[in-house]
Amino acid sequence: MRPPDNPSHIILCIVALALIRYGWNSTHETQGAHSASNHRNLQLNELSLAEYTDPKSITLRGRRVLDQLQSDLDEQAGLLANPFAEQQTDIMNELQQSQANISYVTSFWAERRGIVSHPHRLEIKAALLANILNPHFNQVVIFLDGISEEASCAHFLEEMKDLSLQLGEVSVHRMFNNTQADPFSRVTCVGLSGGQPSYYQMFQNTLHEAVTSDIVVLANSDQAFDDTMSLARFLNPEVLLVLGTRGYSEKISPDARALYEELVGRNHPMYLTEERPDRCLVTPGSVDTWIFHRKMIMGRLKEIYFQRLNIRKEMEFFYMNEMQAENAALWALNQCVTDFTSVYNACDRIHSWHFHLTPKTHSHATSWGRVPQPLSPPFPSKTPKCITEGNCFLKM
Repeated sequence: MRPPDNPSHIILCIVALALIRYGWNSTHETQGAHSASNHRNLQLNELSLAEYTDPKSITLRGRRVLDQLQSDLDEQAGLLANPFAEQQTDIMNELQQSQANISYVTSFWAERRGIVSHPHRLEIKAALLANILNPHFNQVVIFLDGISEEASCAHFLEEMKDLSLQLGEVSVHRMFNNTQADPFSRVTCVGLSGGQPSYYQMFQNTLHEAVTSDIVVLANSDQAFDDTMSLARFLNPEVLLVLGTRGYSEKISPDARALYEELVGRNHPMYLTEERPDRCLVTPGSVDTWIFHRKMIMGRLKEIYFQRLNIRKEMEFFYMNEMQAENAALWALNQCVTDFTSVYNACDRIHSWHFHLTPKTHSHATSWGRVPQPLSPPFPSKTPKCITEGNCFLKM
């Protein structure tokens, strides 16, 4: 994650985006030019924030869009002249205010003394550390279940800080462009005496008073995110984002791979030859991550939708690591919240990497094995209504 090489590039992109989105077209602009402006507006919604802010990461398509924007701005130079300086400043301020804060919320289990850890625990800790160091998260909230006097949040945080020392300060700053003196100042640990939380409890956790941001990223704890998370700041409140994991393959971001190899590969080199499939590519309906505005689900979650009949004909909650649990959870959320105008599988634009090359450790199994599905299970689309309308992100 590199700092922008050319600050003027950022200014151009932001101002151009503002001009298009607010419809500041010349009074002599033709209908065809209006159509072109609307088309470029849709194209901009398809660019990641990394392309807006880092010239080195921009794609060929993105370069063509920005070149056209530069041409348009040159033709409308009067809009950027002194008579319009005040309006330009107002739009810049409004764009900055539209960037909502993001809290990453997940769960983990406290480590018991005297028990040999499964290798996957180290993978999860590596993923957690990647997200703690990710500058696009304003807050990382970890609900730690099974705490005791010997395994508390304090012990866990010390455990994570010790792990971060293995990277070294230089590596941390190089890999994540993290300018904070102490990234752990953004970490909140909530201790729970019970066991693994159900899917219903996980969504309830996002409404906990400890979670402070407008936007929540709720995910399995072994998912590591990269710079593409920057786009989530501009999420339209009426859109529910879901992500299928990109797995672990040659496509993984260099920063995520370097962290995994340094922390996990050093202790378990035999797993570095393994791969995990790109669910975004091969299983479009797969979901591992949920991104939404907290206000959209406040006071609306209902337990009944997050339960299923077991073999004893009793209602039972389902859990995040059970087969088909994500589809059941998406159906349940749709029953509780009817205000989402789009459910968008944005895995092509916001990437999550699966730090799970070691054997599986599913510790919770309900009586059904596979969570029973509704009669009409939902399927998250990569081309929902908000893509057609060009308003999945940057809605003012």
